Amino acid sequence: MIRCGVAGDLDALALISSEREGVSIQASRRSFERLLEDERLAGAGDAATGTHLLVAEFSGSVAGFGKVARFDPPLHAAPNVAPAGWYLTGLIVAPALRRHGIGEALTRARLDWIATRSPAAWYFANAQNDVTIALHRKHGFVEFTRSFHYPGVNFRGGAGILFRADLGDRPAFSG
Repeated sequence: MIRCGVAGDLDALALISSEREGVSIQASRRSFERLLEDERLAGAGDAATGTHLLVAEFSGSVAGFGKVARFDPPLHAAPNVAPAGWYLTGLIVAPALRRHGIGEALTRARLDWIATRSPAAWYFANAQNDVTIALHRKHGFVEFTRSFHYPGVNFRGGAGILFRADLGDRPAFSG
């Protein structure tokens, strides 16, 4: 089951994220608290700003999450700054539950959410991350550019690729 994230998910989300990202559970929990607060303040229905957190449940437990964020380039940004729009900004599934379609379901749900706000979705990945590139290709993402800057993001060990999906033309999911 895919649903909106709530405060009761914080401990489970923090554990899943901290294991994957190598940060403390407390730091991860604070990050999710801020995300939920940002979403509450912006209003999940706001088409121009905000964040959104979706959670996957499997057998009554949190199995993973996917995030969405609105990005607007800062004033006086570099000429190659990523374009304004809604971005898929994170997807993590608990290790024991990977390769069971949870990532696919979270990606589809996030794109459905964005489609009610925008005709396009964006995401970026390290060029070496073949798994995420293949996942997103199934959902209509195509390479937009390799020459871009997204504030606060570095691509360790590889180049970044910015991808775009036209949501009105996205293929039916074949997962």
